[in-house]
Amino acid sequence: MLLCMAEQKRHKITEAAQILGVNPWTLRRKVYKDQIPYIKEETGRVYIPAWWVDQQVGEKPKPSDTRCAIYARESSSENKAAMESQVEGLTRYATAKGYRIVSITKEFASGLNDSRKKLHKLFANSEEFDLLLVENKDRLTRFGFKWFESLASFRIEVINSAENCTSDLREDLVAILTSLAARLYGQRRGRKKTQAAIKALEET
Repeated sequence: MLLCMAEQKRHKITEAAQILGVNPWTLRRKVYKDQIPYIKEETGRVYIPAWWVDQQVGEKPKPSDTRCAIYARESSSENKAAMESQVEGLTRYATAKGYRIVSITKEFASGLNDSRKKLHKLFANSEEFDLLLVENKDRLTRFGFKWFESLASFRIEVINSAENCTSDLREDLVAILTSLAARLYGQRRGRKKTQAAIKALEET
């Protein structure tokens, strides 16, 4: 249902998906099939009207006894804007669900790093929350998410099942190559081997 471009509040599809707790592609398919109202600019960019999103979740979500801890991770401190966007989306989602946010943890580290101090501290204080909210599975861990989920004393909720950005995967790959090359060839020679491997990957 295409709406006119009248002045009205709207959300990007990714924002609306975070609020509703669905995959962005679910909304895109509904837009394509004309199953939900949407606004389309002359540039082709599509938005979801805020009033429709509010109808789906309720403008005033019922208070919940669920204590929610938010964990956001980016691979590098250079991604501060992405970090703030991630936290904003998680906060908006938790609010829409009626969760009571008790803590927000931001951490800059690789998903392969199992010595993340802030994540360890969060787990050590797990009695303070009932639910851990993350954007993607790999925000919590690159591998072994099912182990985290089965061993944790709290519930883990992922708001977006889509794969994460290529740049983050690339940085994790570089970390793996650097570690392996250093063990095989030594620190100095290993660094050169890693740089050569990265260059070869970029050229393919």
